[in-house]
Amino acid sequence: MTGILRTPRLAALVTIAVLVAAASLVSFAESYRGLFMWARGHGVPGIWAAVWPLQVDVFIAVGELALFVALADRWAPRSRAAAWAVTLAGLAVSVAGNVGHVASHEPAARVTAAVPPLAAAAALAVGLGVLKRVVERHHQAAPGTVPAPVPADAETAALASLRATLAAGNPLSQNQLMERFGLIRAQAAKVRQAVTASANGHAPSDPASGAQGNGPGQQPRMSPRDTKEDS
Repeated sequence: MTGILRTPRLAALVTIAVLVAAASLVSFAESYRGLFMWARGHGVPGIWAAVWPLQVDVFIAVGELALFVALADRWAPRSRAAAWAVTLAGLAVSVAGNVGHVASHEPAARVTAAVPPLAAAAALAVGLGVLKRVVERHHQAAPGTVPAPVPADAETAALASLRATLAAGNPLSQNQLMERFGLIRAQAAKVRQAVTASANGHAPSDPASGAQGNGPGQQPRMSPRDTKEDS
């Protein structure tokens, strides 16, 4: 981003934060009022009518915060289901309570009563969505981070992957190299020989160059599982 845009961008983010916070506070206050009137009109006494709205609208905030964490941490879609369920359930109950306390059956009056919880949920969704993207951009542009080089071809990618899995103690087999990187058997064998030679203390070779890297008469060490799969 050019320097001339940084100040307007920062001003826009601050403005968004202020507006979202203000809209959320007003919307939740209006929603609280509607739910309080609904609870008091349905036999909830005293202080319990005052705290009853909190146990409804709080689930909208908690559910959307959970969705933000799920998106930021890249949870699997199935893992996000509970957060979506809590958010939608809290929103549905809040809308029902806000609409239910209205005495008039006019559609306009009921739609008006439904606005506060919907506005609160929308404000939180917009604010958390902007925050998520700002955090992602900050991580991507963090100083001192060097992007990993992109492998030039499938053999180079297979070589890097095999070295990483070997260091982790669970090296890829020849068949796995063939399946994941689309190599033929000769290419997969060449990659395994290059990595095994390097692990055994011999000079590593570039699999694309065709050099094997093993001394005369030396064979790379293979695990029993890999020997079975390669045969």
